[in-house]
Amino acid sequence: MTTFTLLTGVPGVGKSTAVRAIADRIAPSAKVGFVTSEIRVDGRRQGFQTVMLTGESGVLAAPDVVSTIRFGSLNADGQPRLGVSLSFLEDVACPVLDVPEGWGGTVILDEIGPMQAASKVFRARVERLADAGVRVVGSVAVSDDPWISGLAARPAVAVIALSKENRHIVTAALAAYFASSDG
Repeated sequence: MTTFTLLTGVPGVGKSTAVRAIADRIAPSAKVGFVTSEIRVDGRRQGFQTVMLTGESGVLAAPDVVSTIRFGSLNADGQPRLGVSLSFLEDVACPVLDVPEGWGGTVILDEIGPMQAASKVFRARVERLADAGVRVVGSVAVSDDPWISGLAARPAVAVIALSKENRHIVTAALAAYFASSDG
């Protein structure tokens, strides 16, 4: 099996849930990385945060973030609703991706999406992981972003499409694989 495994699929299919389940099966000393989760207020999605496996978290995107990088549905003024803040991603999340070549653990990357890809620092770290053959499991957005498409098309990257029909068996198989091969 390849060392760089990414789950993809439509929003809500369970990519992040699968990555978290896989990460939960890997020994704490044998993994580094982060997951991305929704920020919800009164049951409504109000943005996204980056959550380190150690529990520390920081805002990735929210309506009140002042930024030229914007995503999401449009406001009344025609601007995308969510401003993107790359500071936590670049200052806290990216440095943990600097694992030494040959490291025996697993890097958890949920998610590789357009917001994260807006960071040159993030893109460089992910490319280094792919080039170095470091074991990675993560999720990748269905996106027309050229960098994301290029990463997913690399020969060393396995992209597995999740569906409601296969998500449980794929998650179980990958969890068993990554747990049995953790550092």
